[in-house]
Parts: sequence; structure tokens; C-alpha cells
Amino acid sequence: MNSNYEIVVGLEVHAELSTETKIFCGCKNEFGAEVNTNVCPVCMGLPGTLPVLNEQVVEYAIKMGHAMNCTINGTTKQDRKNYFYPDLPKSYQISQFDIPLCENGYLDVLVGDEVKRIGVTRIHIEEDAGKLIHDDSLGGSLADYNRCGVPLIEIVSEPDIRSADEAKAYLDTI
Repeated sequence: MNSNYEIVVGLEVHAELSTETKIFCGCKNEFGAEVNTNVCPVCMGLPGTLPVLNEQVVEYAIKMGHAMNCTINGTTKQDRKNYFYPDLPKSYQISQFDIPLCENGYLDVLVGDEVKRIGVTRIHIEEDAGKLIHDDSLGGSLADYNRCGVPLIEIVSEPDIRSADEAKAYLDTI
């Protein structure tokens, strides 16, 4: 093996939040529900609908920010990331870009007998997309929009990870 190279890894972790309702509407956040039963005009991005932020999502994200020694921003905003996927009926995802809720943190993880500090660039909140169901018995694919609007936090690390053991320790600690 050539030792002229060093492994340098940063991770982006998406964590689903266990809230009763979705991030921007009152639909149930229920895993495994019957296809397309937990959707509404807000989830689907129909014209004239207005999203209302679920406060519990912000509380959970701030708790994670504190656990990861982040600075919690007093002001933040949501942004639209435009995509065209069949499981994203709005053709955009509400996320955060330039002003995340939490930033500039770190997580100390135990790797063997040593403590390794891994920097955390940011933690931001966003909504999940739907999912495609591929079923040969139906002769094609179907879109299940129940997952649209499920609350997520995205945790972005600095490229401080230098081995698979460090990556595993980081993920296990999260």
C-alpha cells in the first residue's frame, strides 16, 4: 500500500427528528403509515399554502448544537434548494444555507484509549423528501409523499477524521 497518501474525511450526517408532526405543517410524522396518508397542501407545496415552523424541531436542533459545543445563532433563516425529483412535489426543499442554526462546534470522541476532537462546521434544519417505491408487480414505480416534510438535522463535520475507526467513533457518539 502506498503511504504517500493520508485519509482526510468530513462527514455529513442526516438525523431524523422524532417529533409528533412534520417540520412545516401539522401532518403526523409517522414512520410506516399507509402510502400518502400523512400529506396535506403544505407538504405538497400547493399554491397559496404557507409553512409554519414546528418549534420542537428548533428546540431539538439547539439541544444537539449544545451537545456538540456549537455557537447557537440568534438569527437564522430558511432557504430553498431547488431540485427536480419525482419524490419532491414542490421541486424545492426548505433547508438552511448561509445562516445555519448552529455552527463552529466540536465533538470529542474516544478512539481506542485516546480522545479525538472532531470539528463541527454546522448543524442546520431541513425537511426530508418523499420516497419512490419500485414494485415490479405494479409494472413501475410509485411516489410516497408521507416523508415529505419530515424534520431532519444535518450535521456537517470538519475534515478532521483520519481513519475508519475515527469515523465510527464519531458516528457512534452522535
